[in-house]
Amino acid sequence: MRTAWRDSISSVKDFVELYFKRNRGWPWPEENWGLTPMFGDDGWCHACGVPKREQAASLVLQRKGLSDPSGAWVPNWQFDVICMDDEVTERVAREFSVTTLPVGWPRVAPGEAHQIVIPSVGPAWFDPQELAERATARHGTAGAECAECGVWRWMPLAFGMLPELRARAHWDDYDVLASPEWFGDGWKAYRQILVRRELAELLAKSSPRDFRVVRVKEFVH
Repeated sequence: MRTAWRDSISSVKDFVELYFKRNRGWPWPEENWGLTPMFGDDGWCHACGVPKREQAASLVLQRKGLSDPSGAWVPNWQFDVICMDDEVTERVAREFSVTTLPVGWPRVAPGEAHQIVIPSVGPAWFDPQELAERATARHGTAGAECAECGVWRWMPLAFGMLPELRARAHWDDYDVLASPEWFGDGWKAYRQILVRRELAELLAKSSPRDFRVVRVKEFVH
């Protein structure tokens, strides 16, 4: 459902970074970082952790480090995942255009919380030459192609260290979206996330210990 402010075409500059201050909860099973429940055993690359298809089933979280699943949060190891308790989920579903799945728990029926399923929206968000220069300056190398699945992952960079974003008009169809570019090293694999300002502010207000809203660099048109 869309609120009144979504009835008119808005600028891509309405998007912000929802910076997470901490992680809460561990994906289950730990040996696959919770990827198998989300994508199936054959739905993610076991060499680099990048999914091979869209998520179709629930993220499963352990209770470890998450005795109180209230507000909104980002779980460990899944840095492009946003979870919310039922109260926050109800409001988000009422006011924004997002897809959610119930969070699962080992040996317990799914409930108490939901995950926002964030679509990757292309084309590329960043100029690859600039991205290579910045990643190399930070890490000594730009990134690497997975020998197993062939996906290129850029070395991890905080949003403030990334090149300017390339604006896309069709971003107005989304309230939260992920880059088509993958980042990470070793077993880490994640996308960059942008959130509609109003949604980001709602999530940050519900969990000020977990999030803060950060303006991103001006967009390149």
